[in-house]
Amino acid sequence: MSWKKSVLTFLLCMMTGCTMTQLSQQTENTSDSDIVSDEIEIAEVSDVVDGDTIKVYLNGKKYTIRMIGIDTPESVHPDKSKNTVYGQKASEYAKEMFFEGQTVYLSKDISDKDKYDRLLRYIWLEKPTDLNNETEIRQKMYNAKVLLDGYANAYEYAPDDTLYPLFLSFEAEAAEQERGLWAENGLSEENIKKVEEDQKTLESIEGEYAFIGNKNTKKLHSPLCSSLPKQENRVYFQSEEEALQQGYTIDKRCLD
Repeated sequence: MSWKKSVLTFLLCMMTGCTMTQLSQQTENTSDSDIVSDEIEIAEVSDVVDGDTIKVYLNGKKYTIRMIGIDTPESVHPDKSKNTVYGQKASEYAKEMFFEGQTVYLSKDISDKDKYDRLLRYIWLEKPTDLNNETEIRQKMYNAKVLLDGYANAYEYAPDDTLYPLFLSFEAEAAEQERGLWAENGLSEENIKKVEEDQKTLESIEGEYAFIGNKNTKKLHSPLCSSLPKQENRVYFQSEEEALQQGYTIDKRCLD
């Protein structure tokens, strides 16, 4: 019990004649839950946008929720060159945590919305009893779990940064134990930039060639084939004849 609650309990006992123990028990059992209920919004999940954004129904209206204190790699950016495989993995993680019709609990920090008119919220997968309890945050809050599981970076959204120091510790814990994308170095800024550069280079190369061969299997593929070899095993050809002359055979799953 906090010192403020202790003083309140004493004053109430003086007025009502109850014992401190009786009133303390009543205060513990009712006041905290009432306060939490006032600070929590109950919403229904509509769909997942990406690893740090979802859409929900709240009070009969549909809203986009931008989660406070976290940032995941891009997967749905209008500029497709900014989208990465790590962003897709973070999005898939979110889709494992949320489903259409799911009840979630929202809490604010300072701001209500961002400049894009998205609601800024912490999202709880289970209703909390104490919004500031670290154990509950770890176990029930999505913003925390995605950090702890290694699919997001901590991000400071001033003035909504009450939990930022705690989120930084969660990020450090995940990085140290190489959880999630940390195992692939997928959350380092340098690696994300490298992936983006490699992706652009690959697109440029594939735009110049009509066929892709697998140097291990000697199979020839179309660039549109769904079973393309790994990048390090690819050989590029401008014509089918060129590939056949070098001993490649057509993969009939991709080419007739």
